[in-house]
Amino acid sequence: MSNQFAFKQNVFKQFANGDFYRASSKNFPVLKGLAVQALELEAHAVREPHTHPNAHQLDFCVSGVGRVGIVGPEGETHYLDLKPGDISFVPQGYLHWIENLGEERLSFLVVLSHEEPQTIEFSEMMSGVPNATLAKMYNLPERVFAAIPEKTVIIGGPKADPRDRIMTAAE
Repeated sequence: MSNQFAFKQNVFKQFANGDFYRASSKNFPVLKGLAVQALELEAHAVREPHTHPNAHQLDFCVSGVGRVGIVGPEGETHYLDLKPGDISFVPQGYLHWIENLGEERLSFLVVLSHEEPQTIEFSEMMSGVPNATLAKMYNLPERVFAAIPEKTVIIGGPKADPRDRIMTAAE
C-alpha cells in the first residue's frame, strides 16, 4: 500500500473556469475517515452551491481571495472572505459554495470528514423539482423556471478568455 499519491496529476473534474481534484479511499486507499480535494477557480468563477450529507468540510485558502457562503438549517447565512492562510468550516449537511472574488486564480485545499463524501449539487436539486412545483412555491410563472438550464454546473461563472491567460516564465 502506498502512502504517496500524485494529487495534482489526477484531475477529478475539469471545467472552463477551473479544476477540481480529489483524493479519497477510492483512488488513495490509505485515506480512512477523510477525503482531500483541491479546487482551482479562475477569476470570478463559482463552485456551485452544494451540500455534503455525510461530511463536514474544512477549507484552506492557498492563494487568491475567495468567499465561502454557508446557509444553515435555520436559514442563517455566513459569508466568509478568505485570503491565503485562512480556513473556514462548513458543518455537515449545510448548503455552501466558494467564489473567487479576485482577478487571479483562487486555490483552495478542502478536507472532508468522510473517505467517500457525498455531494448534492444545487443545480441537481433545482432540475429535480418540476417547474410547476417551483412556480407554485414562488408564485411565479412556470416560464421563469423553464429558463433555468437542466444541467449540473459544479464550476460556473464567466468563461475564461484564453487571451487573458498569464504567461509563465518558461513561455
